[in-house]
Amino acid sequence: MISKAGILILGDQLSWRHPVLAATDPSEVVVILAEVAEEATYVKHNRHKIALIFSAMRHFAQALEARGFTVQYYRLKDGLPTLLAACERACEVWSLSALHICEPGEFRLSEQMVGWDQSLGIPVTVHDDTRFLSSRADFAHWAKGRKQLRMEYFYREMRKRYRLLMEGDQPEGGKWN
Repeated sequence: MISKAGILILGDQLSWRHPVLAATDPSEVVVILAEVAEEATYVKHNRHKIALIFSAMRHFAQALEARGFTVQYYRLKDGLPTLLAACERACEVWSLSALHICEPGEFRLSEQMVGWDQSLGIPVTVHDDTRFLSSRADFAHWAKGRKQLRMEYFYREMRKRYRLLMEGDQPEGGKWN
C-alpha cells in the first residue's frame, strides 16, 4: 500500500472551501471523518443537533467519495472515544505519512491537538482556517497591549477593513450600534 496523508475534517468544517481539502488532489489523501463520543458529550447538547451534525457528516462523506476522495468514516457505534483515537485507527489502517487539520474553532480542541504528532508518530500540520474574515493572528495583533478586550471595538475594525456597513470611514447611519 502506498502511504498517503490524512485530512481530518471536523463536524463544523464540512465545506468544499475547507483550506486543506480545497488544495488537495483526491488521489493523494485519505479524508477522516469521525463521530466520537467525546465530541457528542463534552457538554450537554440537544440530541437533535447531534443527529443533524452526524447526518451532515455522513452526507459530506458520500459527496467526497463521489468526487474521488478516499474516505475513512467512523460512526459512533464504532466506539472510538476521541478524535485522536479515530486518527490513531486511521493511521493503523492506512499507514498515513502525515495528518493535516484545519484549525478547530474551539480552543478546547486546539489544546488537545498539541502533541498529536508525538502520539501518532507522524507529522501533524494544523492549517489556518481561511473561511473567516479574520484569523486568530489578526485578533491577537489587535488585542496586543489592550487593557480591555471588547469585541465591539474589534468588530468596528473589521467593518472598516472590509468596508461593511460603512459610508467612507464612518458607519452607515452615523452610529456603530
